[in-house]
Amino acid sequence: MSTQASIGKMLDQVLPPIPPFFAMMVDQADILVAGFARAADFFAEAGAIPIADVVAIEEQGKGLRKRHLDRLYQSYSTPVDRTELLEAINTLEAPLGSLRLLLEEMDALGIGSDPFLVEMAVVLRESAGALRRGYAKLADTPSLADPDAETGMSCLASVDQVCRKALGSLYTIDEMTLRLQAQAGEERISAYRQLVDLLKKREIYQHFRSIAGEMHAAASVLHTIVVQIG
Repeated sequence: MSTQASIGKMLDQVLPPIPPFFAMMVDQADILVAGFARAADFFAEAGAIPIADVVAIEEQGKGLRKRHLDRLYQSYSTPVDRTELLEAINTLEAPLGSLRLLLEEMDALGIGSDPFLVEMAVVLRESAGALRRGYAKLADTPSLADPDAETGMSCLASVDQVCRKALGSLYTIDEMTLRLQAQAGEERISAYRQLVDLLKKREIYQHFRSIAGEMHAAASVLHTIVVQIG
């Protein structure tokens, strides 16, 4: 046996193996996909708000995040900078908490689904899927993961576009103005309710944009890791 081989064998015995961080990221991305897939189904079907389902998925995500952080802090070496792995662990978990808050607010405000919310939910679901595909490629074909990162990052622009359409639709108030001018009691009440619904919907649309920003951040971390690996 050569001297180099002997040294390598000794190091393998002394130094702990590198944890499978990329596989761990895939596990977190699986949870992310599950959460946004459940939400997308809700918006498409306009059924009962699946708060309990999303909370259960979020709790799984929190548990994985804690375990992965523990392994990161205890690891002797890592395949890329520790800072990037820390960001990956955190950014893959954060959107689920925001999704839960969004659904809770919709429930509290009595807001149901609409075509714009369906479209934005699908964009976020696809972004989560892209993150999962990208992290799955890092171990063997990292250069092929960057298109997935770009797909994930594009969700913010896509949600922005839908959000602008949605807000434009909300602020078409000709009908409401005509009702107010009629001075009829019931018509005024109806118009007022429409105004309140407008403000509620605007809040929900803005929440969607915030979640898209978090997904963009998660995809940006994936892109940085791809660049580091080369």
